[in-house]
Amino acid sequence: MNYIKTIESIRTIRDFKKEDVPQGLIHELISSSKENILTGSINDIVITFINNGKKFYKDFAGKVGYFGKLIEAPHYILLSSKVFEGYIENSSYIMENLRLKAWNAGLGTCWLSIENEQELRESLGIDQEFTAIGLLAIGYQYKGIFKEDTSPKSTRLGVEELIFQNQWGKALTGDVLEERGLLNIFYYARFAPSWGNKQPWRFILDEDRVILTVEDKSISKQLDTGIAMLYFEKAAHEEGIGGKWVLGDIDPAKYNIPKEFKAVAYFKI
Repeated sequence: MNYIKTIESIRTIRDFKKEDVPQGLIHELISSSKENILTGSINDIVITFINNGKKFYKDFAGKVGYFGKLIEAPHYILLSSKVFEGYIENSSYIMENLRLKAWNAGLGTCWLSIENEQELRESLGIDQEFTAIGLLAIGYQYKGIFKEDTSPKSTRLGVEELIFQNQWGKALTGDVLEERGLLNIFYYARFAPSWGNKQPWRFILDEDRVILTVEDKSISKQLDTGIAMLYFEKAAHEEGIGGKWVLGDIDPAKYNIPKEFKAVAYFKI
C-alpha cells in the first residue's frame, strides 16, 4: 500500500450504498490494522465489527454521531481500549490506519463521535475493563445517477505555520526542511484530519528529533493527535526515514512550550 497516495486521495464519506461489504474483507482490514500499533499491546484493544448496520442505526440514531446525528451505513466498526498512557492516541492511530486501508480497498468511512460510551459498549457485550473510543461508519460510497464527488480537500495550514525550529515560536522555513529531506513528510502530515479541521497540533524540530505538541488535553484533541502521528510516521517511512513515536519524556520548559499546549511525543529522525 502506498500511504502517501492514499493520504492525498482519501475523503470522508457520508453517503453509503446499502450493499453489504464481504465480511472477509472487513476482517482482513481489522487484522492488518492491528499489526501496527502506537503503544501498549494488541491485547489492550478490542475492535468490534457491527455487521447489521440497519439495526445499529435504529438503536443508536440520536445517541452517536455528529451531535447525535448518526450516518446511515451498512456496517460500523468500534474500537474499545483498556486505559493506559497514550490509549486515546493509540486508538485513533489504529482506526485511522484502518480508514486508509479501507479507502485503498475501495471502501468509504466516516468518523463518528460517541456520546454514551457505556451504553454503546454494553449493548455490544464488551467487557467493562475496556472503554469505547473510536467508531466508524463503513461501506461502499454512494454516488447516485447524478451525484459526483467533487469535494476538494479541506483547507489546511501551510507547513511553515505548523512547525518551529528548536523552540516554540521560532520560525522555520521550507528551505531548511527541504535541505534536511523533511519537507514532504510535514507536507503530508498536515493532511491529517481533525475535529472541525482545527489542526490542534504543532511540531518543533530539534536537531535529531521532532517534538509533537497538542493544544489541550480533551479527548477529541487526543484523537486528532494520534491521527497526526500516523500520517507523519507513514510519510517518514515512505521517504526512507525509519523510526517510531515515543510518548512522553519531554521537558516543556526546554522548548518554551506554552501552558495551553501539551508535549505528547517525539520522533527520532
